[in-house]
Amino acid sequence: MDDYLMETAVSDDMQEYLIFSVDTIDFGIDIGLVQEIIEIQPVSKIPNALPFCSGIINIRGTIVPVLDMRIKLGFPPREYDDRACIIVIMLESELVGAIVDSVQDVIHISAQELSDSPAVSGDHLNYTTKIACVDDKIRQILNVPAVFGIDDEA
Repeated sequence: MDDYLMETAVSDDMQEYLIFSVDTIDFGIDIGLVQEIIEIQPVSKIPNALPFCSGIINIRGTIVPVLDMRIKLGFPPREYDDRACIIVIMLESELVGAIVDSVQDVIHISAQELSDSPAVSGDHLNYTTKIACVDDKIRQILNVPAVFGIDDEA
């Protein structure tokens, strides 16, 4: 029985993250926010949209705004290849698509493997909340409210 309690405590300490790449950086997002991962598809442009907003797509009758994570995170734009995809995320009852260079895996990360993201100087928002070092690889955990412009006070 004690072994079961120890295993349960260890598993309660773990959280699942979807790992994806933008440029040469591996990022993670809480898997609980991810609705699905879909292939790149044609995006309908929106007049006067912000530069990082690629446009909108129709997913089974639902119109979903799509953000280019390369531009949103400050990397230069590039042509999408066959590894690029759209991560569909549920944010406060709304779907949002995030175009990423590639999706890697879903991994378990324990609280002990996470450390606070270093402070960023200047006027830039800190788009990562935590840094994970798992299997000798650094993964930056996205600060979802900052990246997607959600006011978490609301």
